[in-house]
Amino acid sequence: MKTWFYATTSILALGLTAGPLMANAAEDEENSFSIDEIIVTAQKRAENLQQAPIAITAFSGDLLREDDIANLQDIGNRTPGLTFAAFSVGQPEIAIRGIGTKEDGASASDSVVVSVDDVYIAARTAQVFDIFDLERVEILRGPQGTLYGKNSIGGSINFVTTTPDEETKIRFRQTVGDYGRFDTAGMLSGQVAENLFGKLSFSRREFNGYFTNVLVGSDLFGKQLGGGETFAYRGVLRWTPSEDLEVIFSADGADDNMGDSNREPVGSAVGFHGGDNASNPVAVNNALGGGGSAFDSLNDVEGYTDRTVEGYSLKVNWDQAWGTFSSISAYRKSTFDWLEDSEGLPASTAFVALNVSGANFFAPATSGFAFDVNDAAIENTKQLTQEFRAVSNGESALNWVVGAFYSREETDRVENYYFPSIGLEVGGVNFASDMSSFQTNKSDTFALYADGSYEVSEDLTIRGGLRYSTEKKDMTAEAVVHQGIGLLLTNFAEVGASDRWSNVSWRVVADYQVTEDAMLYGSISTGFKSGGFTGSASTAERATTPFDSEKATNFEVGVKTQFWDNRARVNIAAFYTDYNNLQVTRFFQPGVDDFGQFITENAGKAEIKGIETEFTFLLTEGLEVGGSYAYLDAKYTEYAGSPGIDGSADFSGNIMRQSPEHSLSLYGKYTYELEDGSSLSGKVNYRYQSLTYYDPNNNDITTIPAYDLWDGRVAWNSPDGKWELAGWIKNIANKEYRTHVFSQRGSRIAFALFGAPRTYGFTGTYSF
Repeated sequence: MKTWFYATTSILALGLTAGPLMANAAEDEENSFSIDEIIVTAQKRAENLQQAPIAITAFSGDLLREDDIANLQDIGNRTPGLTFAAFSVGQPEIAIRGIGTKEDGASASDSVVVSVDDVYIAARTAQVFDIFDLERVEILRGPQGTLYGKNSIGGSINFVTTTPDEETKIRFRQTVGDYGRFDTAGMLSGQVAENLFGKLSFSRREFNGYFTNVLVGSDLFGKQLGGGETFAYRGVLRWTPSEDLEVIFSADGADDNMGDSNREPVGSAVGFHGGDNASNPVAVNNALGGGGSAFDSLNDVEGYTDRTVEGYSLKVNWDQAWGTFSSISAYRKSTFDWLEDSEGLPASTAFVALNVSGANFFAPATSGFAFDVNDAAIENTKQLTQEFRAVSNGESALNWVVGAFYSREETDRVENYYFPSIGLEVGGVNFASDMSSFQTNKSDTFALYADGSYEVSEDLTIRGGLRYSTEKKDMTAEAVVHQGIGLLLTNFAEVGASDRWSNVSWRVVADYQVTEDAMLYGSISTGFKSGGFTGSASTAERATTPFDSEKATNFEVGVKTQFWDNRARVNIAAFYTDYNNLQVTRFFQPGVDDFGQFITENAGKAEIKGIETEFTFLLTEGLEVGGSYAYLDAKYTEYAGSPGIDGSADFSGNIMRQSPEHSLSLYGKYTYELEDGSSLSGKVNYRYQSLTYYDPNNNDITTIPAYDLWDGRVAWNSPDGKWELAGWIKNIANKEYRTHVFSQRGSRIAFALFGAPRTYGFTGTYSF
């Protein structure tokens, strides 16, 4: 702990001294350029990013478009401490500082809050959406329980869209690229009538997919897979009947038809799954010609992900002498329909009749994979949220925010598992195992919160806040084995259960303006995540047994500096998080004769500590460099889970899931002004992530190995700033890198999803 303290204080001291040193060097230099100020609303009021005493990353809409950032994975690649993964297309797993969620059942809760224009997005299947028409994105790292409530134990991601005003704005954007990429986006905003303003925007994306089916004899042989089409829209009306009243109505939606995911076998254990036979996925992959590339597919089922989303919100802001009262009402619903071959391999033609013989588990690898399973799910979600908030006007030493929040969430989920090669033989007829899990959940949440700050002096401000939250979940579950044998599930009639979790979250913060260029802050903040029930539970008992809520207490110190005539910005945060009752989802095998089952349980305790830094330097008028770095040490300190087939369940001392020790992001951009007033620019982005574990047992086969990526872009901008023509290339070195790992059979076999190969294209943008 002493070493950690000395390292932390040394780094913060470096941040404090860098400003004056560089400022002195530039004392006599006349400067006509500087880093743009970033305004954020992370603390429920508008403020300069450099004055907000929390660890926050913010991206402007211009930067999002410049770097072709289209999704949360792209944001994760540029945010220290944020790790994004997806079990499949449209099923995200977001972790900040190692705190995330893997459970995807109907009553699951997230660890990171995702919101759009102050509206909380409850359904995880609706959290991955087309990023377009944004003013900015804010990523808050660490527990945010006071201002954001339940399920912000890891942090919060806030998307802020553009608001229409009296200025007419037009933007049209067209992208073409390899793999059939064809993206079109547009926006029209301006005044509709007196005191009435409107905006319409849309984004359509299309591509053919990155992988090709190489399964000889399959109907899919030679077909390019994994592509899709997505369409998203947003409409906004803003009415200002008086100087002190603003009403904003927003409607948004999406209709996505996304293609298959391609899982690649990446590991198998010795013993049962270690031979050259149908039980070894790696052997099957190699025997059937799929081992040469991560983009060769052996799927014998063409998967898909279809999703529709609708959202409506009404925001009313009423200015008073003391501040602003706001009401935010929202309704959202989504439908998610999904099918995939979970292992990316064809089913074995050597059927395993469990009531006769298991010999065909060891059939030749060329016969296919004995444990092949097709997984399908349909999920329907609805949510209603209402928030009332009052914010002081910021004109006195004492400032405050008070509010109340209510949400109602309903989820219906049906998940089906089909094992083509395993089942029963009756009367000489094979019956493949086919089973379904039915889940419903209704959640009601209520919260009251208050947060305030007091300027003790011109340089010192203290802050504090409290939030009381309570959530009740009512669930039902049923499992039906249609035929064969219940490998994942056993038959049980509909059962129901309910539970309630309450919590008081709080924070205490002090920030001190050390110099005009540097602010030092220290904080203690807490957060919690509601409990719930295991999705796709194997038995009625497990389905109705709740897991408890999580709690985290975070201790943080940081420094924010902007110096060298506002040409340099360096922000540093160091933190220690005490994490209790953490919920861990894993696929474990309790016995030799058990295929395995999903389980979510409270693991005990973990300790997380780390250092994060973000930096930007304008070296010359045309040359900008910057980036971020995060060091993360996240380990279970107590973990005594349900024992598996090997009898081990104590993972104390192991590294937490989605917790890379090192992550680094760098960029360099140079802009050259031409004689006619137009400009040429070139930009290079670099990303590195160290090895990451995806199972609490830290099995070597369930990892994402370290990888690094390079992207590049060149652009021409017209003299009037209305036109931009850009060429870009992503993953320049064409690296094969994993984005997710999924294990079965007690982590004895593992399958991975891979990121996109090298891609290139051109983008034209017209803005008025």
